[in-house]
Amino acid sequence: MKKIIISLLHSVTAFPGRRHFPVWLLVALLPVSALADALPSSISQTLKRYGIPVSDVSIEIRDIDSNQSILSVNSNVYRNPASVIKLVTTLAALELLGPQYQWKTRYYVDGKIRDDMLVGNLILRGGGDPFLTVDRLWSHVMTLRGLGIRSITGNLIIDNTLYDIPKHDRSAFDGAPSRLYNVGPDAALVNFSASRLVIQPLAGHISIRNEPPLEGMKLINQLKPKSGKCHSKTRGWSYRVDKDSDNIEVRFEGSYSTNCGIYSISRSLLPNNEYTYRLFKRLWIQSGGTLDGSYRVASLPENSQLLSSHSSVPLSDLITSINKYSNNTMTRMLFLNLDAENEDDQATLSGSRNRLVNWLLSNNIEIPDLYVDNGSGLSRTTRITSNGMAELLDLAWQSLYRPEFLSSLPIVALDGTMKKRLVNSPLAGRARIKTGSVKGVRSMAGYIVASDGKTYSVTVLIQSSNVSFHNGNRVQDAVLKWITSERN
Repeated sequence: MKKIIISLLHSVTAFPGRRHFPVWLLVALLPVSALADALPSSISQTLKRYGIPVSDVSIEIRDIDSNQSILSVNSNVYRNPASVIKLVTTLAALELLGPQYQWKTRYYVDGKIRDDMLVGNLILRGGGDPFLTVDRLWSHVMTLRGLGIRSITGNLIIDNTLYDIPKHDRSAFDGAPSRLYNVGPDAALVNFSASRLVIQPLAGHISIRNEPPLEGMKLINQLKPKSGKCHSKTRGWSYRVDKDSDNIEVRFEGSYSTNCGIYSISRSLLPNNEYTYRLFKRLWIQSGGTLDGSYRVASLPENSQLLSSHSSVPLSDLITSINKYSNNTMTRMLFLNLDAENEDDQATLSGSRNRLVNWLLSNNIEIPDLYVDNGSGLSRTTRITSNGMAELLDLAWQSLYRPEFLSSLPIVALDGTMKKRLVNSPLAGRARIKTGSVKGVRSMAGYIVASDGKTYSVTVLIQSSNVSFHNGNRVQDAVLKWITSERN
């Protein structure tokens, strides 16, 4: 019965007119008990414990050497994969751009250089570098200072025109605009527009600092130290941001126990381009320079002259940060960069989607109703099937760049987003798994080495009103344990 039901769900949804077939009707006609029986008992019982219907779950597990399925349930039902879609984005980038690919950030002058003074503007032309961190911006500043420029009489012009995209609303996804995952892509993005606010008890008082410091940002510390047990590092205090045209005040109020130790939060408090300007200006001043003007966002002026060019880290390093730590902003930029291989062309979301689909078709992978919104998991509309994801995992396994792709995936119990999962279990170190989560969705995809020494690809997509981060983890664990030790 089990094999019949699994085969039926897989094959009926796979015929040429599947996009029009009412899969829900087939599922509804089958008894719930029959669907549950189609799964291994350990997985079925876990779903039942948390009230997650089998019809809300897609599973595809394959022997990686033969690409033969050993468990396939609802494998052609389209679901939101959340951050698991990052695997599609990063593999496409590896294949289309190459692991050695690097982005360029360039600086130009619009004016004249006289002695150590730039009489005019400095232009920062963003090349879509997804990992332009504060330490690397500092190296840019030191290179510019090494060219003999100390004073800039004009403005910093930020050219971010490489991306032709709608204005990003940081509040749109979940109403939390200061959260770093809501920072939108920007071709001239620096340090993810991130401010790390650090609270630290120090010699009887509470110290506060901002990392990195930004020009014109002042911390107003009204936190009072209190003694006694630390009940919570997050309660008893708050902060607010007050801003005028030139200055920003971040005011901390309340009390903080001296026994709580160091606590930090990372937030984005400024628009991308203003953050870039304020960070650049602070670093420029720290280097001994002066910048008289402010900033504006504009295209590269005609007749401007190139001063210096700076390369990013290679793509192979960058995808490790994306997949192991699930960085949404970096992924959104990488997805756009699929359409921006030529720096003279503007990148669009539609262009990136088309290039992705064409790449899949060139590798004989057809997922008719695949929709990739922005390349990251931060989307309510992205959709794929577990069967489609399994095809992608097989393609990655056959890729010339398999080592780079595999090394980017979190290792169970060892690193990344899987560091704290299944610790001290037989699964530790045996699986490389990317997970995803948004409200009503919990997903995973990757590879696992079973106790018999065989490697399997595994995809689990759950989209249900009853799934949560916690119980979704338990379902994932049940699937991984079944593959390694319970499978007959």
